[in-house]
Amino acid sequence: MANRLDKLETSEKTPLLSESTKLVRTTPSKWRQCSVLIACMYLHFMSLGFAPVLGVIYVELIRQFNSARSETAIVQSMYQGLTYVGGILFSGVVSKIEVGPPVMIASASSGLALFISAFSVNIYMVIVLVGFVGGMSMSINYLCAFVAVGWMFVANRRAALAFLTMATAVGQTALPNIADYLIDEYGWAGTFMIASGLILNSIPCGLVLYFSRDFFLTENKTSATSSSVREKMCQCRSKQDVAYIMFVVVCLIFPGTSAVESWFTVDISELRGFDRQQGTILLSLVGAFGLVGRLLGTILLTFWPTISIAIPLAIAFQFLALAHFLVVYLTDFYGMLGGIFVRGISIGMVMCLLPGMQLELRGINRFPRTVALCNVTSGLGIVVCGYLGGFIADWTGSYDLAFYIAVGVSVFCGLLMVVIKCLQYV
Repeated sequence: MANRLDKLETSEKTPLLSESTKLVRTTPSKWRQCSVLIACMYLHFMSLGFAPVLGVIYVELIRQFNSARSETAIVQSMYQGLTYVGGILFSGVVSKIEVGPPVMIASASSGLALFISAFSVNIYMVIVLVGFVGGMSMSINYLCAFVAVGWMFVANRRAALAFLTMATAVGQTALPNIADYLIDEYGWAGTFMIASGLILNSIPCGLVLYFSRDFFLTENKTSATSSSVREKMCQCRSKQDVAYIMFVVVCLIFPGTSAVESWFTVDISELRGFDRQQGTILLSLVGAFGLVGRLLGTILLTFWPTISIAIPLAIAFQFLALAHFLVVYLTDFYGMLGGIFVRGISIGMVMCLLPGMQLELRGINRFPRTVALCNVTSGLGIVVCGYLGGFIADWTGSYDLAFYIAVGVSVFCGLLMVVIKCLQYV
């Protein structure tokens, strides 16, 4: 288990951490470590944890601005995609000034943008303020939380990073229900205002990180190491390299299509005659079952630490395909619930196993740039697929085609994982 959690640890803190470290801190107390961990968990709770909230507000924005679903879907897809991609853009800044100031600046800008968005006069203002500014700002918080925990915890770093990842799933479970209640009470504009206040609460988290800077185990990346890694990443001379390129393709196409439940479940529920509350319940269960899937993936790697990751991933992708099919094919509430259950378990397994696959393909020396590239491709895929899903709904009058495309993509990704497995052992 320690070996596998090492892989997770490396992937989570990848953008800034490398093999070359330099100790520049005093030993922190347990209280100091706990305060940093709690602060970082809140950053994750409000960054990716906020993404499903936009799925609840999605239907309200369509009504308010009478906008096309393709345009409205850009808000959530851009926010979620840029949360992944943006961290790479700001990694150099974070490495120079550490994590406290970037978190405070990002939290202030995101909170202000979300507050101003409550006064939007068209959907394009929401796209810019929430999707672009919010997504880019939250990418900094998402990155800094991983880096801060990696710098603070040394002896028990693996356990701390594993615990940190649970915050996103908790946010994805709790925040949609809170948003549904706030919409009933204050409307979508009031919900954005309150959400901006919750995001501004991340500023004290930045202060905690700033005043803990003397306790961080920071590091310096040598230019030689960076150049060597870059050289190796650009080569494609072996079957292992071909397998890696196939894996990058998987990272490009599956995250956007796998997010169709998170983005469109509430709207689908209303189109099928259910109310928004029922759709919100289904949406929150996506996060809850996803947490269960992560736990199952961890158990698998614990009891079978030498297992090749490609085959479990291939199986998980087939179950993900089944989940997409069930959600769109079974039109009653409990049928959709069954699809959401399978989806949560399978996507949780996939997200848990991906870091191990990255390490298995490229090794520890090239692991940081491997994760960076996979995150960028995933973010780009998410941004594009959100628009395409809404466009399909505008064009056909339903989301069925989008879900069937997601079925095909999941099956294809599973087959690619089988090919990758074969290339590894040929």
